[in-house]
Amino acid sequence: MTYILPVLYVIVSYTFFLLAVHFGNAITLQIVSILLPFIMGIVNLIVVLTVGRKWSRKTLLNCTLIIKYGLIPFYLIGGSITVYVTLMAFFPLPLMALFGLVTIVFLILGYGILLGAAPYAIAYLIKSCKDGIHPKWLAVLAGICQFFFSFDVLAMMVLTLKERHRVKTTIAVFCAMCLALLLIVLYVVMTLIGA
Repeated sequence: MTYILPVLYVIVSYTFFLLAVHFGNAITLQIVSILLPFIMGIVNLIVVLTVGRKWSRKTLLNCTLIIKYGLIPFYLIGGSITVYVTLMAFFPLPLMALFGLVTIVFLILGYGILLGAAPYAIAYLIKSCKDGIHPKWLAVLAGICQFFFSFDVLAMMVLTLKERHRVKTTIAVFCAMCLALLLIVLYVVMTLIGA
């Protein structure tokens, strides 16, 4: 039951845009569906501040890993699109304005999803620091990383490995992430050289 909300948050992060398209002319429903990740982020914060205080450190870590590992494809795809659109903004002025606007929208939506995922990680860091699992400086550094794309996932991977929790899963996810990054870079290079 505890893990339903993190799984739901990952699902909402991938489907909110499709919901907006599905509602057609219902502008109010489209706006609500676009704001759904932000609403779910507030729900995450409320749950962590109320019920989450009673959860164990491992439960908070598992919730964090569900969200962080679930959002890796979102980060990779969204980051690739943002970089590609930003590079396209170097074209003539009318296209530059359009691509610049698309980049800003993607960054706002992505950062909203990133912030909505942070409450579980911050709660885990506070609890692990109180339990003496991680030193204060490491918890603070990992807490700062929760507000930067990709660094949030890498920080939680390091802390998960340090705690010797879900080691095989973390290594498998890291290898898959590196492989996906390599494939994206190869695709971009092949596209640029025209092969």
